Amino acid sequence: MEILPWLPAITTTGLFAAALWLGRQLISTRLTTSVEHEFNKKLELLRADMRASEERLKAELREKEAEISALRTGALSALASRQAALDKRRLEAVDQLWASVTALAPARAIAANMSVINFEFAAKEAERDSSVRQFFEMIGGDFDPKSVDLSGAAKARPFVTPMVWAVFSAIHAVTMHSVMRWHVLKGGLGTSDFADHKAIKKLVVAALPHYADYLEKNGPSVYYYVLEALDARLLTEIQNMLSGVESDKASIEQAAEIVRQANALQAATRESGNST
Repeated sequence: MEILPWLPAITTTGLFAAALWLGRQLISTRLTTSVEHEFNKKLELLRADMRASEERLKAELREKEAEISALRTGALSALASRQAALDKRRLEAVDQLWASVTALAPARAIAANMSVINFEFAAKEAERDSSVRQFFEMIGGDFDPKSVDLSGAAKARPFVTPMVWAVFSAIHAVTMHSVMRWHVLKGGLGTSDFADHKAIKKLVVAALPHYADYLEKNGPSVYYYVLEALDARLLTEIQNMLSGVESDKASIEQAAEIVRQANALQAATRESGNST
């Protein structure tokens, strides 16, 4: 069998196959390179978009942070301003309240004199003896209960603690009770004591619980000395307020009870005064 005649055909076929393989490899390589290039191009665009989005997000976050910081600064500044204004008003309220305590001085002087008077005996003498009535009128001088100006206390009330107001109310109620007893004596209005001693005792005990036994033993004659204790309590409560001591539930409830008892005593005093 002769092989030589087949050689050209085999060579041609081999070369063609090789060329076809090389062509496929070239096409595959070119396609791969093209696809890779296109992929890299799109990936780079995507990365660029992501970087741009990230920068925009950072810029927006910085802007929001600046807005929040401005709001926080403004809120803190406004809060500090309000607190400073409130502290200033509280100081003014203390001055106003204490001015009202001072305005009660003439009435307190009468209360001091009444503390050494046996009311029942004096009332009998004043009813029948005009000179006794003149004596008690002289004790009070030209004092007029209506002349006592407590408007400052009314203005101060919203800016003081419940306990500060409650103790002031107790001071006022007990003082005016003594004034009313003096009014009865100087007018010779009768031997029966108009005062509701239970109401006074409830008021004092509400404000000064440790004075319960003291009042039980000594009765109305010590009301003036109770006023001194109430003065001390008022100063303590004012100091607590200015120091920022918060009122707890028990303190608020006690203050409410003091105010209730003070209002009840003042109402009884006014009613008795009107009836005389």
